[in-house]
Amino acid sequence: MAHVPTDADDEQRPTALLLVYTWDLVRAILVFFIAFAVFGGGTDVAGKTVELSTAVQIVVALSYAAFGAVLLLLGMVLTKHSAWIRRAQITVLGMAVGIGLVSFAVFQIHGGFEVAALLLTLLLALIDLLALFAMTSRRIVAWYREPGPVPVYIGGLIAFWAAVSAASIVVSGIG
Repeated sequence: MAHVPTDADDEQRPTALLLVYTWDLVRAILVFFIAFAVFGGGTDVAGKTVELSTAVQIVVALSYAAFGAVLLLLGMVLTKHSAWIRRAQITVLGMAVGIGLVSFAVFQIHGGFEVAALLLTLLLALIDLLALFAMTSRRIVAWYREPGPVPVYIGGLIAFWAAVSAASIVVSGIG
């Protein structure tokens, strides 16, 4: 039987949950800007600017859009009580930190060190880690009490984003 939300639930909602919700939405907006920026045509691979074909631009933009969509979808359901939401949120935050740090390392090794890129990457990783830490707190674990599997469309979006990100990192590393 599904839990019916009440005013008491709103009063007991963990503040950290609302902060994670806000971060999801802000990050999703930023990611959608990146998705549109991909259509600039060129990207940095091994320190050289390389023109991307239209098909590659579309796939990379769709990857960023998938990441943004996952963040928006999780943000929309984050205040519900289903346990899959917390698992999916932790997965996405952990992958965002990992993909961000690994891609930064690969790009810096092949393209030279940039302080601005380092600071931005560390800032995003730090905020994601704080949100990840918040999602493991006792109050938030107790908030997500209804069992259930992660919907297939959420898992598919996460898998597509991860696969294209991994391919992009590999291509940048070998390029």
